[in-house]
Amino acid sequence: MLKGYSRFLDIIEKIEKAVLAVSVAAMIIIMVYQVILRYIFSNANAWSEELARYLFVFEVMIASAIAVRKNSHLQIDVLIGRLRPKAKCVFTICSTVVGMVFLAFLLMYSIQLVKTGGTNTSVGLQIPMSVPYLSIPIGTILMLLASVEVILKNIEQLKEGRAKQ
Repeated sequence: MLKGYSRFLDIIEKIEKAVLAVSVAAMIIIMVYQVILRYIFSNANAWSEELARYLFVFEVMIASAIAVRKNSHLQIDVLIGRLRPKAKCVFTICSTVVGMVFLAFLLMYSIQLVKTGGTNTSVGLQIPMSVPYLSIPIGTILMLLASVEVILKNIEQLKEGRAKQ
């Protein structure tokens, strides 16, 4: 079961990385465009700065899911490095469960935000605010999916008695 789930997440991660590559490139192009308009032609527009900001938020949410899966999120390495392999697994499982509780609340409230954001429009792009707000539940779902894999892998390591050093 874990292998199939990991293969599914491998496909999702490839899609995430492709989306990140395209969105980072787009954000850079938009920012260069904005700088040229502002400092060379003394003419700025609101949509480019707003779009770059929304792309950045979306990128952070997507990249956070990848970081959760790779177990490279913020943690106290000095403390974790001193733990024995089994204790590391238990600690990782516990901290991931706590993170998932937070993500569940974040998902619940971000869905409400998306629902209520449809009544407002952005100033520069003139799109419903629910569109940029979608980055939060999308990223949260991806982080939850990655968290499940982290827990399953650590449980498997504990069962096999081969906790990683």
